Amino acid sequence: MKSIANKIERDWRQLLAHCFPKILLNILPYFACQNQEDSEIALKREKAHKVYDMLKDENCLGKQLMDNLIHSNLPEIVVEVLMTLHEPVNIKPGEESALTRFTGDLDPIPNPPHFPSYVIKATLDYISGCHKTKSKSLVAVLSKNPESFQRILFAICKQLSGTSNVYQKHRNLMIYHFFVTLLLKEIKDGLGGAWAFVLRDVIYTIIHHISNRPLLLKGVSLRSFLLCCDLLSRVCHTAVTCCKDALGSHLHVIIGTLIPIVGEQPEAQEEVLALLKYLVVDNKDNENLSQAIKHLDPFPDHPMFKELRTTQQKIKYNRGKFSLLEEINHFLSFDISDALPITRLEGLNDLRKQLETHKDQMKDLMKASQENPKDCIIVKLMACLLQLSKTAVNSTDTVLEAVGSCLGEIGPINFSTTALQHSKSSSYYSAVDLFEDRELQCTFIMLSLINNALIDHCIEVRSAAAACLKNILATKTGHTFWEMYKSKADTMLIYLHPFRVSKKKLLEVSVNVREKPLEDLNNTNLWIPQSRSHDIWIKALTCALLDGGGVKSEVLQFLKPLCEVQTDFCQTVLPYLIHDILLHDSNQSGQALLSTNIQGFFTTCCKFAKAPSRSSTPVNSDPDSETLVCGSLDKISRRAMLAVVDYLRQQKRSPSSTVFEDSFWLELNYLQVAMTAQSCAAHFTALLYVEIYADKINLDKKQKRSPSRAAKQLTFEEGSQNLTITGLSEKSEEETGINLQGLLMDIYRSIGEPDSLYGCGGGKMLQPLARIRTYEHEAVWGKALVTYDLETSLPPSTRQAGIIEALQNFGLCDTLSIYLKGLEQENPKCSLELQELRYQAAWRNMQWDQIFSVKDEMGERGYHESLYDALQCLRDKEFPTFYERLKCARIKEVEELSKASLESVYSLLPTLCRLQTIGELEHTGQLFSGSLTNRQLNDMYLKWQSQSQLLQDSDFSFQEPIMALRTVILKILLEKENENTKRECIKDTLTKHLVELSRLARVAKNTQLPERAVFQIKQYSPTRHGVSEWQLEEAQVFWAKKEETLALSILKNMVKKLDEDWFMVEKDPNLKLIYTECLRLCGSWLAETCLENPTVIMQNYLEKAVEVAGSQNGDHSDELKSGKMKAFLSLARFSDTQYQRIENYMKSSEFENKQALLMAAKQEVCLLREHKIQANRYTVKVQRELELDERAIHALREDRRRFLCKAVENYIRCLLSGDECDLWIFRLCSLWLENSGVSDVNVMIKREGEKIPSYKFLPLMYQLAARMGTKMMDGLGFHHILNNLIARISLDHPHHTLFIILALANANKDELLTKPEAARQSRLTKNVPKEISPLDMDRMEAASNIINIIKCQRADMVRSVEALCNAYIILANLDASPWKSQRGGVSIPSNQPITKLKDLDDVVVPTLEIKVDPSGKYENLVTVRSFKPEFRLAGGLNLPKIIDCVGSDGRERRQLVKGRDDLRQDAVMQQVFQMCNTLLQQNTETRKRKLTIRRYKVVPLSQRSGVLEWCTGTIPLGEFLINTDRSAHKRYRPKDYTSLFCQTTMMNALKKASEEKYVIFMDICQNFQPVFRYFCMEKFLDPAVWFEKRLAYTRSVATSSIVGYILGLGDRHVQNILLDEQTAELVHIDLGVAFEQGKILPTPETVPFRLTRDVVDGMGITGVEGVFRRCCEKTMAVMRNSQEALLTIVEVLLYDPLFDWTMNPLKALYLQQRPEDEDDTTGSLNSSNQDCNTKASSDTQTFNTVAERVLMRLQEKLKGVEEGTVLSVGGQVNLLIQQAMDPKNLSHLYPGWKAWV
Repeated sequence: MKSIANKIERDWRQLLAHCFPKILLNILPYFACQNQEDSEIALKREKAHKVYDMLKDENCLGKQLMDNLIHSNLPEIVVEVLMTLHEPVNIKPGEESALTRFTGDLDPIPNPPHFPSYVIKATLDYISGCHKTKSKSLVAVLSKNPESFQRILFAICKQLSGTSNVYQKHRNLMIYHFFVTLLLKEIKDGLGGAWAFVLRDVIYTIIHHISNRPLLLKGVSLRSFLLCCDLLSRVCHTAVTCCKDALGSHLHVIIGTLIPIVGEQPEAQEEVLALLKYLVVDNKDNENLSQAIKHLDPFPDHPMFKELRTTQQKIKYNRGKFSLLEEINHFLSFDISDALPITRLEGLNDLRKQLETHKDQMKDLMKASQENPKDCIIVKLMACLLQLSKTAVNSTDTVLEAVGSCLGEIGPINFSTTALQHSKSSSYYSAVDLFEDRELQCTFIMLSLINNALIDHCIEVRSAAAACLKNILATKTGHTFWEMYKSKADTMLIYLHPFRVSKKKLLEVSVNVREKPLEDLNNTNLWIPQSRSHDIWIKALTCALLDGGGVKSEVLQFLKPLCEVQTDFCQTVLPYLIHDILLHDSNQSGQALLSTNIQGFFTTCCKFAKAPSRSSTPVNSDPDSETLVCGSLDKISRRAMLAVVDYLRQQKRSPSSTVFEDSFWLELNYLQVAMTAQSCAAHFTALLYVEIYADKINLDKKQKRSPSRAAKQLTFEEGSQNLTITGLSEKSEEETGINLQGLLMDIYRSIGEPDSLYGCGGGKMLQPLARIRTYEHEAVWGKALVTYDLETSLPPSTRQAGIIEALQNFGLCDTLSIYLKGLEQENPKCSLELQELRYQAAWRNMQWDQIFSVKDEMGERGYHESLYDALQCLRDKEFPTFYERLKCARIKEVEELSKASLESVYSLLPTLCRLQTIGELEHTGQLFSGSLTNRQLNDMYLKWQSQSQLLQDSDFSFQEPIMALRTVILKILLEKENENTKRECIKDTLTKHLVELSRLARVAKNTQLPERAVFQIKQYSPTRHGVSEWQLEEAQVFWAKKEETLALSILKNMVKKLDEDWFMVEKDPNLKLIYTECLRLCGSWLAETCLENPTVIMQNYLEKAVEVAGSQNGDHSDELKSGKMKAFLSLARFSDTQYQRIENYMKSSEFENKQALLMAAKQEVCLLREHKIQANRYTVKVQRELELDERAIHALREDRRRFLCKAVENYIRCLLSGDECDLWIFRLCSLWLENSGVSDVNVMIKREGEKIPSYKFLPLMYQLAARMGTKMMDGLGFHHILNNLIARISLDHPHHTLFIILALANANKDELLTKPEAARQSRLTKNVPKEISPLDMDRMEAASNIINIIKCQRADMVRSVEALCNAYIILANLDASPWKSQRGGVSIPSNQPITKLKDLDDVVVPTLEIKVDPSGKYENLVTVRSFKPEFRLAGGLNLPKIIDCVGSDGRERRQLVKGRDDLRQDAVMQQVFQMCNTLLQQNTETRKRKLTIRRYKVVPLSQRSGVLEWCTGTIPLGEFLINTDRSAHKRYRPKDYTSLFCQTTMMNALKKASEEKYVIFMDICQNFQPVFRYFCMEKFLDPAVWFEKRLAYTRSVATSSIVGYILGLGDRHVQNILLDEQTAELVHIDLGVAFEQGKILPTPETVPFRLTRDVVDGMGITGVEGVFRRCCEKTMAVMRNSQEALLTIVEVLLYDPLFDWTMNPLKALYLQQRPEDEDDTTGSLNSSNQDCNTKASSDTQTFNTVAERVLMRLQEKLKGVEEGTVLSVGGQVNLLIQQAMDPKNLSHLYPGWKAWV
């Protein structure tokens, strides 16, 4: 030792101390075996004693030092001792140990010293004996310092993974087994707190070892494996007995790892099954494990697992079978962060079966989630599956294949959301919830990651994690964290326990102060990964940042060991490091340095991405080609850097900084960042960055310009976005060489949002490619083809791919195959992409022998090539190759998915579509293998249909490939089948399938493909009975192509043939259906083209159709039902149209003149008679003309009556035959109420109307109830019928009707319930109490009668509802002026009855929407439990009160109680909104875009009070933008004019001339710039969420604007529009001014809806272009197409006797004299009170003319008549937008409207 020490120049004592554990190793074992009588051992023992004494000598180490060394190096000594274990084969009896059975005869003997296990056991006992403690065993000694367990276990594992020699591995495993067995004996004492860590560590070590087993287990590797199983089984037994629920959290990992072994390894099978049975069967009643067993994935359906499977299912389904939703939730209940995806294999297989068998439930799930796609379980499932595939990508293909099968069962359904939200890990969100402090949040996230790294399969990562942990927990921050987090019920700390440090030993973090921190970082090679791989680059960068001296955070400083070994960890840490450097960057040097380098990174990225994007459409693009372009910068590296930018943007720079300032922690050119994001498929991020870039440029530009010049340049359109997109594009091209417009188009095409593309000037662009893109987007393939043909300058690959795609979508398959042949001869070595297109064309056209593959067998196959090969194998019945090809294709698709960014749902759809086709093709493999039965064929077709129904809302471009493959499959089947009956069956299926394809394509506005499909049908199926269903389709195809005469001739031929074969038709229900449909279509089309007169159409076609349909009884299939319904509806609509024609004629002035002439003629004849003048030719002529005219008028009236009755009758029959036409109830009631004096109608309603289910009348409840009365009119009993109907509805649906009827019975309750002085106080109100007319009295009486009828059945309910209504009314009329100035809550006075109401079990919370239940069962309703004892005051004149109602579900719901205000108008407007929503929901285009109007419930309680649902989570626009000091305008543009100043200025200009007003207004606009775009940026930091919310906002503005315009909704000032802070949608409140009554206000309203600059600003960079304009057009189109329904409902409303919607002077004054200037009006008011409310019967006439005028105007709007000219939908929308934004119009508005906001 001394000589060595001299040589290396170190103190020999130190050296000795250093090697101490090794020296002891040669001493201790001999001390331990005292009683061995072996001469050799005795010698060694003597030598050992000598050495020991020599060391003990003071001259050497000395006793004191030795004791210390033994104490401090205990773990190392134990490891050294353990490492000498070698179990010999021939053991004397009595010396066997647990390890004996795992030893082998040929195991090589290791280098000495080595000892058998009993010696080692003795040695360890000896060591513990030397300690001066009471504890018996070594484990107890080690427990004093729990960290030592981790050190020993890791040391053994290091040895284990450090060797590749199987024998050595086996010996190390035996050592591990030996030590763990020692630990397990004492685990119940807790191992000093380390028990949980030890248990988890051991389980995962064994499992990683089992997972990495060689494929063939024999000899030593089999023994190693059995050894692992044995140890695992011991661990499990111990854990179950000693550690309560610890095993539960690891159970699925253990079981998931073991299941695959059972089939593979027969030798190990018994052991494994025994362990599984112990875990699942024996412990099924163990309460600690049963939960975990319940959540396991199912066991395979295999005889060996039978018992396990049944046990698990018993526990799982103990409450009954699961629905699909529960099954999916069960699948999702695992934590995904598992490093072992293989354990989910069985779960995936089971999930696939569930998805396959329950398509119907899946459809319901998708429907249910349309309201709220975030919570859609299928979206969550997708996210989970993609996450799984990401983790599985490097390990196992079986998992990828299983994921692919599941995704294929889902298919490209319309998720009704644009973004899959899982950009942040769950730990991030929990960190934000748990801790305020940023440092602690960071600590939590880091510790969660490190905790996961502790069970990594790689031992280097584990030891690095341990090193980091120890340091972090030793810092102050770590300690604080531990203290705070202790109380939380999280298991993480239990695992980290061994690494804790006592308070005394806290580390002081030494801050290494450097002269110039960060200077080493200024090195381009560090920041840009030139030719290095991503792993090397990011590890180097992270470590350099940690060494650079800029990082000051205690926790982050200690992460280096883990950063050196784990790439994923580096990626997570990088943003935190950079943020930390910037936070502690005192002199901005860090910011400058980081900005330069990170900007450099993005510039490099853009250089590489500059190569033109070549894919024809993103849907078919091939993700691989990008990687070639960006050779030096891996996608993952780019994504890591983007994550940094994104993280920084979401951190606040200072407490008061705005979102815009937060984006500039670093000075970056955001356009380049956007380009990089787009190249990583992070489309939403890219879009957000483009907007930030544009914003920044506008700001810089404004700061440079001088204000005086600016005012001259500014035109209003540019006001909100100062640079238009074109201008920005030119500028960006100069600056960075990136064309902003092109980038935007790219982004929008990738997102798949149907309208945005039009916002980047797609239509205004002359560049050919942009035009072509727009054509492709609209699927106008003809135009695209022509443009491609003309533009020879395009790059050839783009052009060829485009032409091929256009030809294919245009249905020109033959031309396409010739074109491809030509291309092949032109350049035989074609690119991969063209190759794929050729394969696609080949399999679609079934040309099997044309293509010779360019590649060798080993090359990667493209998707279409695999499909082509698979189909060819199917034809040749080579099944192994067939399945092999599909498997490879599926795995490749999933791998591609897992590489991509998962922001945008749209980018997943193409892959889902391909996976679905692969799945369907795989299923058909079975049909080919055996002989085909008809039943199998039918099953397959039914399966296809159920999948197609899921896809009904998807884009046609995703449905078409699936349909094409099905066609090919059926045709191959037909080719292969020889037997005639089966051929017929296949042909039938093929025909059905092609008709379906044709219908789909036709609905998608594609006319070419349907024609092709019909042509194919003709080839395969000649007509039977001369008539077949597909001929109907053919007729419709021609009709869609505008070839009307051709279509009609086909139909007429069919009708003719069916007439001849009536005998056949009568027997065959299907033919009857075809006959009905033929007659109906023919009638409708004849009426449309005016080729026949109405009577003929009615008798020969429509009535006949109804007759044929009516004669059909017996089994009702859905098709028959809908056929009947269509027939009834067509007849009803036709008769109704005729009736309206006559009605309009009878109202016209022409008819009135005729009537007047007739009267004159009558008088003349009477005079002639009186004077008995001789009958000469003149008098005869006069009399004859008189008779003719009278007869004509009589005939007209007769026609009118006949058409009316026909219409009523068929509307009723239509409503009786199904639910699809429920909206026509409006028209039916309208006809009935208009003609309540026509006895035939009353009789029909009485006789047939009784049968209509009562729930269909609910939408019209208000209007029907308003006409109740007791008078017998003309003895026809209209009131009798009506009252009976209302009683029937009320008994079936009391929750929907009681409040309405009570409000009528209580019409004047306010006066009765409140004292007279309340009436005197209503100084300035909208409505003064009306005098009660006899009509009202009559109605109140009728309402009371109905309430009495309900009382007979539900007395308690009626009593409770009455009590509740009275309580509301009394509260509403409580005078609140004493509390006017109070801001907080006010106690409700104790004499208010509302405080006494408790537990009204049969009264539903009145402000909740209750779903109508047609059966009338109504269960699980939320009823009123109580009211909170205080109220708040909402602003407004009458001081409405806000109260909280507690429901029976325990949730509180806000309500607004209003008095002295008639809420019927609001209630009725909500009803119209409901109707518009139904219409928007029925149309595919608007449903896909989720266009709806936000509603809230309004419940009128009497004529003068009511209660409304409080819109929770909303904020008025004014509140966000201008009202307070924290409002957006103040924060973002503090230098602008204040809103108050603007208002005063405009107020002063009120009386000035319009030119002056305009100038003043323009000046205000110049100095008050919009800021609303920041709303979405502030509230929704994640780019995907931001995009989705902004889209929702824009769509919501569009829908509410158009609907508001049609209903003439006025008074849209900034307090009347609320903004939902969760969804960003608008809610319109206070709908008192409607039907254009705003135009007759003192200051008339000049705009159709509110579209001020701020509202437009919220829509982002494209403004009103794109989404807004297109959604307006779609909404307007729906409204115009449903004008019947709208006119009907509005008509029913306008003539509603209770509905006071006209403008009276009082209301006008109330509206435009806001409280701030009310004083000077009080005098003049009182006198006018009396006049304006005596609207007695004399006024009814004028009232009706006003109503008719409103209806006329509404009809004009719905026909597109504006200012006397008829406009197209687009034109009308353009005009409205232009009017709404025109500054001239805005400058004339009432200042309170705040047109500048």
